[in-house]
Amino acid sequence: MYGILGEEDSDAQSLKVLVRGLANQANMSILARGFSGCGDLLNKGSRQLRAFADQGCDRFVVCHDADGADPSEKHNEIMQRVIAPSRIATSYCVVIPVQELEAWILADIEAVSNVFPSWRPAPIRENPEAIRNPKERLQRASQRHNKKPIYDPTTHNQRVAKYLRLDHVRRRCPSFERLSYFVTGIHMTPGRHSL
Repeated sequence: MYGILGEEDSDAQSLKVLVRGLANQANMSILARGFSGCGDLLNKGSRQLRAFADQGCDRFVVCHDADGADPSEKHNEIMQRVIAPSRIATSYCVVIPVQELEAWILADIEAVSNVFPSWRPAPIRENPEAIRNPKERLQRASQRHNKKPIYDPTTHNQRVAKYLRLDHVRRRCPSFERLSYFVTGIHMTPGRHSL
């Protein structure tokens, strides 16, 4: 059973959907917990991993957005402040989206049409992980005539995640490939950034 931690509840719930999709098991038992930001995750994450282990979890995913910083620094911080103190002796994966988890949605932005049938965005050709503030980009792309965005990441990310073409996201987002490999055991071939 998986135990998933995210900076926010919407991240944890989206990851839950993505892990089930990667495993091709829609009803897989997963425990997930979001926090009220990165500080809360760093301060309380190790206790939560231990609690998940006590509830039978033996595979763990911890997700922390890089927010434009060096992903390796965030990875090391998660290892030192969450993984090591938790003393989990089983499999874990630290996932650091280069900007924000929403970059994975931008990688297959056409998936939003499954949730919003009237919104038919064009594919994003640039590297989604190079886009600064992907969350804002998603919201701007969803603005209507009254300038109000219809897309709210906190409520729509997990709904859209259900429809993402995961192989497509994996090819375009190396940070997603880490999660994909952890769940499936399958490595991607070179050239993953192509459409």
